[in-house]
Amino acid sequence: MPTTPPGFLIDDDALARASEGEQLTLAGDEGRHAAKVARIGVGEQVLLTDGPGRQVLAEVIAARKEQLDLRLLSDPSPAVERLPRLALVQALATGGRDEQAVESATELGVDRVIPWIAQRSVSVWRGEKLRKGRAKWESTVRAAVKQCRRPGIPVVEDAMSTAQLTARLGDLVQSGALVLVLHEQESRALMSLVDQLRMASADGVEEIVIIVGPEGGIEPAELEALSGIGARSVLLGPEVLRSSTAGPAALAVLSALVGRWG
Repeated sequence: MPTTPPGFLIDDDALARASEGEQLTLAGDEGRHAAKVARIGVGEQVLLTDGPGRQVLAEVIAARKEQLDLRLLSDPSPAVERLPRLALVQALATGGRDEQAVESATELGVDRVIPWIAQRSVSVWRGEKLRKGRAKWESTVRAAVKQCRRPGIPVVEDAMSTAQLTARLGDLVQSGALVLVLHEQESRALMSLVDQLRMASADGVEEIVIIVGPEGGIEPAELEALSGIGARSVLLGPEVLRSSTAGPAALAVLSALVGRWG
């Protein structure tokens, strides 16, 4: 059985202008990894993906020290616009559980990730950690995109405090987004919204946001603030899931309900 060609990311808009037979150079960190680490040689194929979700197979026509020269085997597929978009607000967690959640969420099709410095977050980003933490999550996202060969590169936003998050989500709600807070003590189940979620696209919902709190749970004042901007608390299931599992599990359910998984 043939294997799927290895994936690499294009950070500029080269694929927007490209067509079958055109030659491109894969350079920078991606080209270095392809040439020096993966040791991809002449005649092999790679799958190129850019941020908006364009993809194309390309054949290596020259392998240099830190870059590959490629020939496109077709016109790139169009940019992906999947509505409703799926977003994950992931509270910072210890033990790499937040990064694990971001990795799985990327594989499951998330379009946007927002790091949340919740009141009960043991791990807190301040100062230089804000930049390094976001960069680490972006690296996690990029690696996951290449691993699963999905179209599009999810956006990782700046980490937000609860006040910043409620302001940000309030704007989204005003624009028609549906914001759901996963909470283990809620009686209303996520599956109670099945009909609404299935009709999300037809109803003009452009984005569904899932909020996952830290290991210690979401403070009552935070829940109140989120409810105040229109977020709904829902129960995912009977089990209390780890912060690394809850978001990806909810995204899998949503992907089925909104028609991404036929």
